[in-house]
Amino acid sequence: MNIHYTLHALERMRQRGIERSLVEKCLKNPDKEEGLGNDIYKCIKRINRKVIIAIYKRAGDAAVIITAYISSKINKYL
Repeated sequence: MNIHYTLHALERMRQRGIERSLVEKCLKNPDKEEGLGNDIYKCIKRINRKVIIAIYKRAGDAAVIITAYISSKINKYL
């Protein structure tokens, strides 16, 4: 799967200290994935004592990352 990033996603990832490799791990091997409608999905991956959440849109064989964030609320997301 090809992964592309919106400018918004790159800016938010920079602000939040999230590396692209974490987002790619989330997309390639998610612990949970939810459809949000209109080909938009939420991908969730547990990493240590936190979860990374990536919101993305499917576009053919590619994923376009809209935003990503990290949360310590594991029970909320998983």
